[in-house]
Amino acid sequence: MFSGIVEELGKVTAKIKIPEGYRFRIKGKKAVKKLKISDSISINGVCHTVVKKAKDEFEIVSMHETLKKTNIGELEKNAPVNLENSLRIGGELGGHFVFGHIDDTGVITAIKQIKGAEDKKDSDNWEYWIKVHKKHRQFVIYVGSIAIDGVSLTVAEIKPVKGNYFELKVAIIPYTYKVTNFGNYKVGDRVNIEFDFLGKYVQNILNTKINQK
Repeated sequence: MFSGIVEELGKVTAKIKIPEGYRFRIKGKKAVKKLKISDSISINGVCHTVVKKAKDEFEIVSMHETLKKTNIGELEKNAPVNLENSLRIGGELGGHFVFGHIDDTGVITAIKQIKGAEDKKDSDNWEYWIKVHKKHRQFVIYVGSIAIDGVSLTVAEIKPVKGNYFELKVAIIPYTYKVTNFGNYKVGDRVNIEFDFLGKYVQNILNTKINQK
């Protein structure tokens, strides 16, 4: 389990095709220091198991099922990735509970920088619109929690369903822009999405009660 507070941007140093999928080697500093073999770590919001570690690098294996559901298979050598170690008992929870089990991917449709006053340059923010399949609309609520590539965020706005998709907006502060992949995104990029698990459980309970009537 994770909190959606990215600890650092790591970098893919190797991508090796194997029968099970891909084996990745990733370099980092802060997050890697805490790791040992068999630990869980979030890579762009996807929970992986550390299978090897050496100094400031570690290796993970992404299976075919993970590659089908996420953007992990699109990573290439030198690609930046969001890293977060799993929560420890007694650790601080700064975002929301994130499991690292991706529900689907979305596509960034617009990026806009919101400039602050000239004398407050550090107040500049960014807005990102993300297109998501309509089957997930029930799990998205205004000012509710959502994890985008492992980053815990708040839904700032939602557009109505149009065709098979709807769009949601998240706002990014300068700090998050600098320390996560949001500073590297472009329109058209695909991102991993995990909806708030509390909402999914509530919806499952309601659907079960309705079906039992």
